[in-house]
Amino acid sequence: MGLTFVKTNVMERMGYGGETKYHHIESLGEAFDALRTKGSRMKQRIIAGSIVSVLMIFAFIAFSPDTTTASIRQEHLDKWWKTTDPTDAAIESGIWNKTPEDQKAEDAPESCDNVPEIIQVAIFEHVRAHDEVDAALVHSIASQPNVNLTLYQQEPRYGSEKIFHAFGLNYTGPLHPDDFMGTDKHTTIPDFLVLTTCELALRGAPKRLEALLALGKTRLICIAHHSDHWAEEQRKADIRPWVDANKVEFWSLSPHTATFLSNTIAAWDSNASEPWDNPPAPPIRVFVPIFPVAAQNTSSSSTPEGMSFAMQGDYDPHRRDYTHIFQRLGNFLQEAERNISMHLLGQGRRPNVPEDVKSHVFFDQGLNYIDFYGLLSKVSAVLPGFASPEYLDRKASSSVPAALIAGTPLVADRRLLEAYSYVEEESVWLQENGENEFDVVGRMLAATAQEREEKKEHARDNAERIVQGNVRRVGEWLGEGLVGLYCNGGSEEEEE
Repeated sequence: MGLTFVKTNVMERMGYGGETKYHHIESLGEAFDALRTKGSRMKQRIIAGSIVSVLMIFAFIAFSPDTTTASIRQEHLDKWWKTTDPTDAAIESGIWNKTPEDQKAEDAPESCDNVPEIIQVAIFEHVRAHDEVDAALVHSIASQPNVNLTLYQQEPRYGSEKIFHAFGLNYTGPLHPDDFMGTDKHTTIPDFLVLTTCELALRGAPKRLEALLALGKTRLICIAHHSDHWAEEQRKADIRPWVDANKVEFWSLSPHTATFLSNTIAAWDSNASEPWDNPPAPPIRVFVPIFPVAAQNTSSSSTPEGMSFAMQGDYDPHRRDYTHIFQRLGNFLQEAERNISMHLLGQGRRPNVPEDVKSHVFFDQGLNYIDFYGLLSKVSAVLPGFASPEYLDRKASSSVPAALIAGTPLVADRRLLEAYSYVEEESVWLQENGENEFDVVGRMLAATAQEREEKKEHARDNAERIVQGNVRRVGEWLGEGLVGLYCNGGSEEEEE
């Protein structure tokens, strides 16, 4: 007997069949239909490989007047993002000689009754960190039909639970991480286990993860924060059993970190003391940690907030020249002859502020998330202030998604746009060659109120597209994972 699949595709089993709010995800469903054919395992693998290739090739379109920037941005998007309609794109490109409908008519599908009606997903966060990533995961996963989500979280911080509750979605939690596989009440084996801080979770719950792997009924989703950490021998040893079992995929938080992670994993086999039988190639996705927040009052009637900008990062004089910063603020106040305020969001020892600008400088520390995003939504620009250049090649900054979540443009140069290629150029105050960030702030302050509002509208639209795309893509990824979990058992005798 050959490999068989469910008569109704996996995405329909997840409840997507008639749901317009999830954009009718026909692409993956029709791809599964193309897989539902009698025949050899080899034929199925070829078709499956074609589907994966198509989904990786066609991507969102990034616009940039700069040819080099556009090329790099498009390369990132082509590799890590999926188009909204990959099936149509595949047919138009001629990759498939037959449409999925033709394929279904030619070969009547058989059945694979293993796929459950309700998909069990658990998010596991055993350290006090990354509430924003937890929030984005909860929103994207709990938005899926026929998914039962349980959140295990060490401790919600800064009022993050209010953000979660505002989604209005059904899920269980937060439960303490010790409850995961720890009591009779919470022993449901998840189809998918999401490790929000994967680098640490693999060491923090090894016995429970080993037990799950031994059962062979769970696919691990490993959220990667620091791509370079996965070059460490201990990290490789921790994840290798899951890679060998073909039951793990990585979700990176930005296209540039996905690229770095891909190159890191590609080197695993070449320098391993015990080489893999086959080169390791777990799937790598891009999951941008952006989620909706309740609309804030962004009216410019509050004069200080209407003409203000924010700077993020630790109050470290080695990172920023505060003498120059306060001097430029003084110049802005003299030139504009209006009330301009600067918000410093960070931590550490506060720098001394000159008397002439003191009433215009605000140190915002320890804010809860509602107040944090509310403040960011009222300023006209955010200066991210990366702690190191590694945030442009191997680490994902939280400042970039935070600005989009708040609907406020970043001050960004082309290096940032290349790295965080999900940020659309229309959504930023662009720092051109030869400019510093305060030159850009000066242009922002000189812009009309309409121009500033248009920038903010672009940023809000950019964020909304990502939020909707997250829901769509996560549905596709879970659907692909279900095929591997439940429909790839094959037969005892493989056809050549």
